[in-house]
Amino acid sequence: MLYSILAQMPWKSPSVDYHAIAPEIILAGGICLIILVDLFTSETKKWITASLTGFVMLGALVPVLTLAVSDINVRSLFDGRYVVDEFALTLKALFLIAGYVVVLLSQNHVEEGDYYQGEYYTLLLTSVAGMVMMASSRDLVSIFVSLEMLSIPGYMLAAWRKRDRKSNEAGIK
Repeated sequence: MLYSILAQMPWKSPSVDYHAIAPEIILAGGICLIILVDLFTSETKKWITASLTGFVMLGALVPVLTLAVSDINVRSLFDGRYVVDEFALTLKALFLIAGYVVVLLSQNHVEEGDYYQGEYYTLLLTSVAGMVMMASSRDLVSIFVSLEMLSIPGYMLAAWRKRDRKSNEAGIK
């Protein structure tokens, strides 16, 4: 019965405002880029991942700024489940700038220590992507997904120093 009703209805393509979700798309592309660069670069050139992470954060900030000066104040996507308004844009800009500052502050420490740089920057970008998604989430499912994208890399970053007992204890707790 339901199938026959659905078969008679014409399929309508959903409209997606790609400008509104551009920061998330840039962060997702940056995560893939950092993974690939880390995979194909030698140990002496792993510093490139830090620079690319910084550029990805600044690149994701550009659509946030263009959305802020846009004439459209509120952009609603996916039947109102994802809303880009002034509050969300302010939080997105704050999260991206804070992530950029973290990259700048941690670059020397990560390079001088015997750490896995690609993992660190991938987890950091994933956590920032979760923060950016959380700012625009308006229903329980999108809040849950963005909260998990935010918190699970944080747990992994707490246990990132694999040879340190306190880091392992923090990761377990």
